Amino acid sequence: MPFDADLVLRGQVSGAYVDLDASDAAPTSLTRNDDGNAVVDLGAGGTGSLGLECVIILHDQPTTYQNFADFVIEDSDHLTDGWESLLTFPRLYAYMREIIVVPTTAFVATDIGLVADATGVGNDSGIIRQFSRNLLTNGLSGKMWIEMQDAGDTYVNSGDTITATAGTGVGTQQGAGRVILTPLIFVRRFSTPKRYVRLGADAPDGGNFGDVDVMLTYRQYTHINNLDLG
Repeated sequence: MPFDADLVLRGQVSGAYVDLDASDAAPTSLTRNDDGNAVVDLGAGGTGSLGLECVIILHDQPTTYQNFADFVIEDSDHLTDGWESLLTFPRLYAYMREIIVVPTTAFVATDIGLVADATGVGNDSGIIRQFSRNLLTNGLSGKMWIEMQDAGDTYVNSGDTITATAGTGVGTQQGAGRVILTPLIFVRRFSTPKRYVRLGADAPDGGNFGDVDVMLTYRQYTHINNLDLG
């Protein structure tokens, strides 16, 4: 097993998985709570100079539109208080589409967060979460990432006009939209001098991201001594 059993921030409770959802409570003790969350005791010296890897594994696709999850690792020298954010992972949106757009009126940064209104054949109205810098220039082709608001926001119609509603950008969709699947594994390295670490994460809008494991490992950095010349 690549992970130490004692370095699990979130996992099974009584042998069963617990879904990551809006009810998740942050742990305040070394004992795993009903949401599968626990505090990990790193000892008085924290992680040490080599640090740790945090590995997040998502087993399921989310079940609710208009939902996201933020995974944050927190540290403290005290079990019940003093928790602060140490490491933040990229935000996960539940349902996403990627489309190719050629601007006829250049998009601007403030169009992010507005509705991408598709007119023509389709009638999609997802939220713009990011786009390529190419879309800042008329005539260039670039990608746009859109958060679906419901099952109808598929953006499958090539040639539709894409407008940032109440914003600036307008363009023409090229080809059908592509499904962006939720990433299944995240890995980040971190170090802390504090004694305790825990997971601060939920699905805040009432959604459900399913089974999630969050584990720590140091073994990649426990190197074998290859200098023994015997």
